[in-house]
Amino acid sequence: MLKKLTAEIKPNVDKVSVGTFNLPTLTFQEKWGRLKRMPRRRKIDYKKPEKTYWHIYSLQNLNSEKFIKVVNKILKREYILIK
Repeated sequence: MLKKLTAEIKPNVDKVSVGTFNLPTLTFQEKWGRLKRMPRRRKIDYKKPEKTYWHIYSLQNLNSEKFIKVVNKILKREYILIK
C-alpha cells in the first residue's frame, strides 16, 4: 500500500541569470589583509579621568611619593578609601 509521490519540476530558466564576473586579481598583501593598518582604538589626546576611589591593597603598590599624595587627599576627603 505504498503510494508513489511524484512532483512535477518546472525549470525556472528565466529566474537564473548566467554571467561571468571579471574580478580584479588581489595582491598577496590584500588577500591576507596586511595592506591597511588597524585603526587606533583611542584618540591620541584622550586623558583618563582621575582616580578618586582607592582600595587598601592598591595603595600598597604605589611608590612613596604617590602614596603620600594619595593619603593626604584621602585625609582631606578629596579621595574615598574603599575597604
